[in-house]
Amino acid sequence: MAGKRLVTPRKEPSQRRSRELVDIILKATARVLLKDGYEGCTTNRVAEAAGVSIGSVYQYFPNKESLVVRVMERHQEKLRAVLSEHLLTLQNATLQQAVKTLVRAMLDVHRVEPKLHRVLMEQVPRIGALKALHAQHAAYEPLVVAWIESHRDQLDVPDAKMATWLLIAAVDGVLQRVFLDRPSSLDEEQLATELERLIVSYLRGVT
Repeated sequence: MAGKRLVTPRKEPSQRRSRELVDIILKATARVLLKDGYEGCTTNRVAEAAGVSIGSVYQYFPNKESLVVRVMERHQEKLRAVLSEHLLTLQNATLQQAVKTLVRAMLDVHRVEPKLHRVLMEQVPRIGALKALHAQHAAYEPLVVAWIESHRDQLDVPDAKMATWLLIAAVDGVLQRVFLDRPSSLDEEQLATELERLIVSYLRGVT
């Protein structure tokens, strides 16, 4: 299609030296995004920040969109690794343990490159940042759903899938607000405790 912008790399690096070069370029892209934002990010600025020629950038990436998409994918990979480490322990957890695990997992996720996360979420939605975030949620929601289903005797939850969606959306929304808008006022222990109380009350049907 005419005018359609490529958002995938031209090729994947196969040799160690080329992988190192791509890593340098992508780290430079993240720095330029943080400094200049999405609109100010150009392939020329990335090449300058990376200390490489513009030809080296174009060897692997056709445009800035493909650079930013790969930075976003790397960021999401880091978030998934943090979540997986926590949420795979849910299966045999008690209610209190499971809620603490969920809250701590999402707290840790929001500690991963928070400034870059903000740029990606606020400035890059049109090339898939929000879609990637939703896909990330969808990847671990089944773990939470399975835990709720296996603990129905302790809970007052008519619909496990709906409850999971609401919980993750609510916790993520609160943490987005805290980490991105008011980081200086953050008392993480108090925040975690209050979120845990909120979730436990919801799951037990306390009104």
